[in-house]
Amino acid sequence: MLQIFPFLTWVAAITSGVLLASLWNLGELRRYTGAVLLGWFLVAGYFQFFGGSPVVQAVALLLQSILAIVLSLRWKLAN
Repeated sequence: MLQIFPFLTWVAAITSGVLLASLWNLGELRRYTGAVLLGWFLVAGYFQFFGGSPVVQAVALLLQSILAIVLSLRWKLAN
């Protein structure tokens, strides 16, 4: 995959991971919701970094970005 800015692929994953851990630590995620979001994070991360084709990696990056947005909104609504 041709990358103009290679660090940008890590931004969504790091943001999602930090927000997921923060919301879990604050108790803002229930057991089922936390499990679904953690599964989303792990599956999107796996396909983002280990996907075989550029299309799979791009879709996974999109899913990871959407997850970061969802978690950011949860964070803002919780505070």
